[in-house]
Amino acid sequence: MEPPAHVTILVCHNHYQIRAGEDQVFAAEVALLRAHGQRVVTYTRDNAEITAMPFWRRLWSFCAAFHNPRTVRELRALVAREKPDVAQVHNVFPLISPALYWTLRRAGVPIVQTMHNFRFVCINGLLFRNGTICHDCPAGRRWAGVRQQCYRASRLCSLWYALILWWHQRRGTFTRAIDRYIALNSFTKKILVDAGFDAARITVKPNAAITLDAAAAPPPVAPYALFIGRLSQEKGVMTLLAAAVRVPELPLQIMGDGPLAAQARAFVAQAGATHIEFKGYCSQAHIAAALAQALVLVFPSECYENCPMTVINALTLGTPVVAARTGGVPDFVPEGRAGWLFPPGDVDALAARMAWVAAHADEVRTLRPHAQAWAATHFAPQQNYERLLQVYAAARPGACATRSAQSTPQQ
Repeated sequence: MEPPAHVTILVCHNHYQIRAGEDQVFAAEVALLRAHGQRVVTYTRDNAEITAMPFWRRLWSFCAAFHNPRTVRELRALVAREKPDVAQVHNVFPLISPALYWTLRRAGVPIVQTMHNFRFVCINGLLFRNGTICHDCPAGRRWAGVRQQCYRASRLCSLWYALILWWHQRRGTFTRAIDRYIALNSFTKKILVDAGFDAARITVKPNAAITLDAAAAPPPVAPYALFIGRLSQEKGVMTLLAAAVRVPELPLQIMGDGPLAAQARAFVAQAGATHIEFKGYCSQAHIAAALAQALVLVFPSECYENCPMTVINALTLGTPVVAARTGGVPDFVPEGRAGWLFPPGDVDALAARMAWVAAHADEVRTLRPHAQAWAATHFAPQQNYERLLQVYAAARPGACATRSAQSTPQQ
């Protein structure tokens, strides 16, 4: 199917209070579309609004997360004014709410949903609970997530989100109101299909790399491994540190912050591991330079990962990756070509690989052009742009047939 030439694209996103990869992808794809001459209209809300709300408005936003009438009013006016040909949605929770989907559907605007996480089938969006992978929610046992306080470590918040999922699954919002889905890897597509989503409407398309120019970065004084990310249980930071203290010959830099920051620093101090350095939060320019200079990026995540931007940015810069074999990561890190995989949570395996990297630094460096070539064929912005237009084109004719054949949502 030939992609459309120029269309008006409505891109919708509910920003997170602490900016995450989804926010970066939203901004990057909007810029990419505009750079190619597409007309892009955005509809956004920001969770930072919540902190400025008086109590009664916070209480109302809690209820409006089911179906926000403000979203309905604003989108109706926007569609009437801008007449978008297609809408791409990144995140709607909590302020925009799933009211967006039926509003756009009734206005005749085809919808493409990027599945950045498992939010449509899991209370916390990670399929991860108490340090282990969990499939209770997609298996229909979402109330177990309420008992286990999966969302924000609160039964009340977990019940709130479980009810949102239950209500919109009952109405068919996520499966019937959306025309096409973008899964960021083949693993995510399988999870969605197993949960009842139509495989024929799911396109596998990873995000494009977002890297800054690191060409001017000075060469590193000595080889080092690098971790970039949230210092939290699901990201495997304690597994990494337990492995790294055994390999003093490979310096490790830790960039990021999170709930386990104090525990991580205490662990390293107690071990006397002076080769491990905590950098804290760093600017994007600093991160790009560190990625370009690192011998390897270590990505020890223990939850299912969809399309980790740190990994694809590292490969784009030519830095091989040592990654946990979890979620969609094997799609992005072919062993021996772009890096190496190890079983998630396996301290021994990770320590052995880090020791091998330290002992074979020259061999690791020879992998750089192969990693960069791999990234160029999978994560290049131009390729991403072309794939986006193909998904939009698939959504538009399909929407006409779908909308005439399907009924309004079940009440």
